[in-house]
Amino acid sequence: MGIRLGSTVVNCADIEVMTRFWSEALGLVPSSLEPGDEFRLLRGEHVALSLQRAATPVTARDQMHLDLYTDEQEAQVARLVRLGARWVRHVTDDPADDYVVLADPEDNLFCVCAKPTSQVGGARQTG
Repeated sequence: MGIRLGSTVVNCADIEVMTRFWSEALGLVPSSLEPGDEFRLLRGEHVALSLQRAATPVTARDQMHLDLYTDEQEAQVARLVRLGARWVRHVTDDPADDYVVLADPEDNLFCVCAKPTSQVGGARQTG
């Protein structure tokens, strides 16, 4: 394969808050926890997420978002809210496309989709 996704990068103002949230939410390990980091790679067995301190205010929040798949939507949404996510809305218009929109601690939107593992392969799940 000539090209593959290495990491999704999220620009953020508070890299410490975002590191704690996304590390716990997805079971990832930060490359560093040094104060003053401008960039951190959060690594997992099957996924990587990068956090980059933004030099200017973060805007255009809905240009890109993460879809998280789970067999246990209600439990995972509750866990993510306990970690600091904010509930936005639950979309159930189509039974085959049931998802909850949440916002992370810096108001970046992401979705928690009710997708059985059998539909999306054996991707590692956390929590």
